[in-house]
Amino acid sequence: MKREEIIEAINQKFREMSTETIMFHQAVADVLGLHITDHKSYDLISRFGAMPAGRLGELTGLTTGAVTGIIDRLEEAGYVRRTDDPKDRRRTIVEPIRNKKLERKIEAIFIPLHERMRKLLSSYSDSELAFLLDATTEFIDQTREESTKLRLQRQSSMK
Repeated sequence: MKREEIIEAINQKFREMSTETIMFHQAVADVLGLHITDHKSYDLISRFGAMPAGRLGELTGLTTGAVTGIIDRLEEAGYVRRTDDPKDRRRTIVEPIRNKKLERKIEAIFIPLHERMRKLLSSYSDSELAFLLDATTEFIDQTREESTKLRLQRQSSMK
């Protein structure tokens, strides 16, 4: 296979991986009884910890109204709670709730996949793993940059 064919094949695999990842997380959201955006917003809150609602908007690129709806649904489902920001009463902090039942449900979904990925990755050499880490990090950075460009284009076209 020629270099250009390999590059195109890799691009197609990234596209396929993106689609499969979205479909997987939709299935996860369905099992959890959430919208996919709510599920991924909860993932951000879980990973980064308590944050102002505005920060969740920045991380997701969603409007204030959309973020409010997400927080409402996550709060109703028992995943997060709102608290007042002690430094600024006008701001709301969203924090994850420790809920053993929900945590076990999420773990039951993700542990098998994580174990499969760990087994797969363990079969690669240290240098192959370093390359894979570098490549996926760069792929994520470039995707994030393109997402930001699209959001900015949308905002400027709405003016």
